[in-house]
Amino acid sequence: MSAPLNLAAEQLRKLGSALDAMADITRTYDISLCPYGRQQLGLDDNVLSFSWDGSAYVIDDRNGD
Repeated sequence: MSAPLNLAAEQLRKLGSALDAMADITRTYDISLCPYGRQQLGLDDNVLSFSWDGSAYVIDDRNGD
């Protein structure tokens, strides 16, 4: 079962900036972050799963599984 995200606007801005920075690293150096492990970010009390969609890191829609 997926868990709904309950994030404030400032948390979403921080998350977006972090994902953009990670995408820049991947594009610049042609590396994948955590390619074989569980990819998660912690933000305050939230743990968010993310993945690479081929052009950017995105928050997975199945958080909480």
